Amino acid sequence: MNRAVHDRIAVALVAVLTTACSTNQATTKPSLPPITPIMLPPGIGAGGEPTLDGRVWAWQRTDVAGKETIVPDHPERYTIEFQRDGRVQVRSDCNRGSAGYTQRENQALSITAAATTKMGCPQGTKGDEFVRELAEVEGYDLAGRDLMLTLKANAGAMRFAPLAK
Repeated sequence: MNRAVHDRIAVALVAVLTTACSTNQATTKPSLPPITPIMLPPGIGAGGEPTLDGRVWAWQRTDVAGKETIVPDHPERYTIEFQRDGRVQVRSDCNRGSAGYTQRENQALSITAAATTKMGCPQGTKGDEFVRELAEVEGYDLAGRDLMLTLKANAGAMRFAPLAK
């Protein structure tokens, strides 16, 4: 091959490479809209049992069978949130913690003793009572929009209302 043919091939190769490089510009994709959480009410599970997860429940009161009614001064400071992994997140006044739970057929429910922080809460707190009662739960029921947790040996029931997140 002669020098002229080599020069033409080189010029053609440079032209192809220059064109290819100049059209390979990074393109930016439009950004997606932000993901926003949607609050869903408790649904009905596959077995027809209402599910407890999906919302935070604020303690309204405990009706102790044949005795008193225990009412927290600030219900939003006593909450329980059921997680799908079998755990509950608990707020007990100024303390926070978690426990395990088991939901069975016929609306049977058990909650293990909660492990919580040990902050010194203000005088008049009902935090210890709240955590103790949760460990005594044996069942649940949904009464309208409220959650009722029944205590062992017909000792009473804890009433919870959904708390807006």
